[in-house]
Amino acid sequence: MASLVPFTLDLTAHEGTRLAAVLDALGTHWNPLDVYTDETQAHHRLYADLDADQQTTYDLLLAAGVLPELTQARP
Repeated sequence: MASLVPFTLDLTAHEGTRLAAVLDALGTHWNPLDVYTDETQAHHRLYADLDADQQTTYDLLLAAGVLPELTQARP
Protein backbone atom coordinates (compact mmCIF):
# COMPACT_ATOMS: atom_id res chain seq x y z
CA MET A 1 0.00 0.00 0.00
CA ALA A 2 1.35 3.44 -0.94
CA SER A 3 1.81 6.04 1.77
CA LEU A 4 0.83 9.66 1.42
CA VAL A 5 3.56 12.20 0.89
CA PRO A 6 3.14 15.45 2.83
CA PHE A 7 2.60 18.45 0.59
CA THR A 8 3.27 22.00 1.77
CA LEU A 9 3.30 25.22 -0.16
CA ASP A 10 4.59 28.51 1.25
CA LEU A 11 2.74 31.46 -0.27
CA THR A 12 4.46 34.12 1.84
CA ALA A 13 6.53 35.56 -1.02
CA HIS A 14 3.55 35.50 -3.37
CA GLU A 15 1.36 37.24 -0.77
CA GLY A 16 3.91 40.04 -0.45
CA THR A 17 3.98 40.46 -4.23
CA ARG A 18 0.18 40.46 -4.40
CA LEU A 19 -0.12 43.05 -1.63
CA ALA A 20 2.45 45.29 -3.35
CA ALA A 21 0.49 45.04 -6.62
CA VAL A 22 -2.79 45.93 -4.90
CA LEU A 23 -1.28 48.95 -3.15
CA ASP A 24 0.36 50.04 -6.39
CA ALA A 25 -2.98 49.75 -8.22
CA LEU A 26 -4.72 51.83 -5.55
CA GLY A 27 -2.19 54.59 -6.01
CA THR A 28 -1.40 57.50 -3.75
CA HIS A 29 -4.89 59.03 -3.98
CA TRP A 30 -6.43 56.18 -1.94
CA ASN A 31 -7.06 57.22 1.65
CA PRO A 32 -8.41 54.47 3.94
CA LEU A 33 -9.75 56.98 6.47
CA ASP A 34 -11.81 58.73 3.78
CA VAL A 35 -13.11 55.38 2.54
CA TYR A 36 -14.15 54.36 6.06
CA THR A 37 -15.80 57.75 6.67
CA ASP A 38 -17.73 57.54 3.39
CA GLU A 39 -18.85 53.97 4.15
CA THR A 40 -20.05 55.03 7.61
CA GLN A 41 -21.97 57.98 6.18
CA ALA A 42 -23.57 55.74 3.56
CA HIS A 43 -24.58 53.26 6.28
CA HIS A 44 -26.20 56.08 8.29
CA ARG A 45 -28.08 57.39 5.27
CA LEU A 46 -29.25 53.91 4.32
CA TYR A 47 -30.74 53.22 7.74
CA ALA A 48 -32.06 56.73 8.51
CA ASP A 49 -35.78 57.45 8.75
CA LEU A 50 -36.92 53.84 9.18
CA ASP A 51 -40.56 53.19 10.00
CA ALA A 52 -41.41 51.14 13.11
CA ASP A 53 -41.35 47.74 11.36
CA GLN A 54 -38.10 48.53 9.57
CA GLN A 55 -36.53 49.71 12.83
CA THR A 56 -37.56 46.47 14.54
CA THR A 57 -36.00 44.45 11.73
CA TYR A 58 -32.85 46.61 11.86
CA ASP A 59 -32.56 46.07 15.63
CA LEU A 60 -33.01 42.30 15.20
CA LEU A 61 -30.28 42.20 12.55
CA LEU A 62 -27.96 44.18 14.82
CA ALA A 63 -28.63 41.85 17.74
CA ALA A 64 -27.98 38.80 15.53
CA GLY A 65 -24.67 40.26 14.36
CA VAL A 66 -25.77 40.43 10.73
CA LEU A 67 -25.24 44.19 10.57
CA PRO A 68 -22.23 45.90 12.14
CA GLU A 69 -22.73 47.95 15.28
CA LEU A 70 -21.50 51.45 14.56
CA THR A 71 -20.15 53.52 17.44
CA GLN A 72 -21.52 56.77 16.03
CA ALA A 73 -25.23 57.34 16.58
CA ARG A 74 -27.45 57.38 13.52
CA PRO A 75 -29.01 60.75 12.62
